[in-house]
Amino acid sequence: MSLRRHPRASCDLARSVEDPRAFERVYDAHAQRMLAFLARRTFDVEAARDLTAEVFAQAYDGRRRFRGSTDDEAAAWLYGIARNLLNRYIRTGIVERKAVERLGIRVPQLVEADYERIVQLAGLSELRSIIAAEFSRLRPDQQTAIHLRVVEELPYPEVAERLAISEQTARARVSRGLRQLVTAVDAVPHARERLT
Repeated sequence: MSLRRHPRASCDLARSVEDPRAFERVYDAHAQRMLAFLARRTFDVEAARDLTAEVFAQAYDGRRRFRGSTDDEAAAWLYGIARNLLNRYIRTGIVERKAVERLGIRVPQLVEADYERIVQLAGLSELRSIIAAEFSRLRPDQQTAIHLRVVEELPYPEVAERLAISEQTARARVSRGLRQLVTAVDAVPHARERLT
């Protein structure tokens, strides 16, 4: 593929098809915000680091499929990859590292200062407080259903059995409660000011 398919290509992601070094600039421009984005959604620094590495590994591997030509389109494409990985991480609890290993990327170990910096960058302390407060506002039946499904990781049929309700009702309670928690998290301004 040549850059002719991106006639207005002014972004580094499009350029990286022909010049792989341009991908370094993509990484430099988005890695810190991506890490904060994922840390705010997983509340797990190690998982956020792994997911961030996987986002960029998949983006590098799939950069020929990128059809945009602007930095905004590149960012949207990267966050689309991130959301897909996050959904898979949430469903399975496992971060796939195949692309990272295939590319030979070595993820350095975190030192305490790095860990604290990511927690600060993502505003995790503030978010934990918000989630705890919002969780306490949920109806008791939603709290119990979420605890069984998310904390104890029980499958929906077992949640339904424990609560003596139908599986559909169990799913609805968990879904409504999680939507309320997500709404509270999304209402918190992004930690962009922490990125400098």
